[in-house]
Amino acid sequence: MIHSSLKGRLLIAAPSVQAPLFTRSVVLMVEHTDDQGAKGIILNLPTTATMTDLAGKLFNEDFVWEKPLHLGGPVSGPLMVLHTEEQLADLEVVSGVYMALDATKSQHLISMEVEPSLVVANFSCWAPGQLEEELNNDVWLTIPADSAHIFLSGYDDLWRTTIGEARADKLKDIVGLRETPDDPSLN
Repeated sequence: MIHSSLKGRLLIAAPSVQAPLFTRSVVLMVEHTDDQGAKGIILNLPTTATMTDLAGKLFNEDFVWEKPLHLGGPVSGPLMVLHTEEQLADLEVVSGVYMALDATKSQHLISMEVEPSLVVANFSCWAPGQLEEELNNDVWLTIPADSAHIFLSGYDDLWRTTIGEARADKLKDIVGLRETPDDPSLN
């Protein structure tokens, strides 16, 4: 039984993970329940395709926007847009960050070139209990997600940044520190 949902948290792949899509990946959790399992999207896996490439194929209109399409995982799913426009939201994933799943909303956000945004195809999912087992086997580290993580511009930097944050949090737990000052010299 899940004691707390991981929705709104980041899963950061441990350095030992060698699965092709998940090596050095950072996954934003968008669902996590006892009976349905978990669903997330990889944030740092851009493809070579851009919104310009998708324009005529998916949207029946041509436009030029060199924003990359990201691969959210191995499971086929709708084109999704992570963004900050509440009126075009289907789901709030973390405070102030929304997901558009509806094709009309996604098309509108893309054609408007809304920033900050992340356009994602496919998703990652885990059967009930599968993610908990992976967490027990130290496959993933977790930290709370925020908009700065989701819209970080350097994709390689996202894994480095979040793995450092997760290790610092884990060290605080091991040592028993509840709070650390922003400036340790003030301690």
